[in-house]
Amino acid sequence: MIKVTIVSNNPRVDLLASENKTVRQLLNENNIILSNAAVSIDGFTLGSPAELDKPLVEHSGGRSSMTIGIFVNKDNAAEAVVVGSACVIKSTLTPDQIKQIKKLHPEWLTMVDDNGEPVFAMDIDETLPGSLNEYGAVFGNSTSSDGKATITVVIDPEAEDPAQVVEETLGGALLSLDEMETALAEELPNLQAEVEKVKSMITRM
Repeated sequence: MIKVTIVSNNPRVDLLASENKTVRQLLNENNIILSNAAVSIDGFTLGSPAELDKPLVEHSGGRSSMTIGIFVNKDNAAEAVVVGSACVIKSTLTPDQIKQIKKLHPEWLTMVDDNGEPVFAMDIDETLPGSLNEYGAVFGNSTSSDGKATITVVIDPEAEDPAQVVEETLGGALLSLDEMETALAEELPNLQAEVEKVKSMITRM
């Protein structure tokens, strides 16, 4: 048996589960809806939906306990959840959408002030776990269970209140990211129309 703590937008759940039970089975049994949610185990985001169908023992690393974090993203708003000594930031965009924007409208990925000076930017680098600071967000090599881009930020494991650390160190960056993603959500229909137009202009011979 494995001692499991489930942290989500709902009250915390502590339970004992069979090590052969999959993550998906465990969450379904506890009425946790995975649609539009990011799932992490001990602070590390599950990289693909297939990870949900692996037994708990494969995620435990030999440990007798684990913390599973689940957070649901609101429409058009980035969110963050603190699990143990890590903070997982979930985008409203998929990695492919960020790449498309980067190719067709890179200017959308930079916020500027009244003088035209850049104040916050977004990028993607799938060779890294991602990063977030006052200057921008770089989404990394993991996605949520519904395929949205994520960033995993490691917090000082000795911090008494990790959530407060995130608020104090990343609060401004999270607000900037939220502002950018809200604006990008309004542009996505135009982006898709442009992609379809480009496709229609190409003829295979």
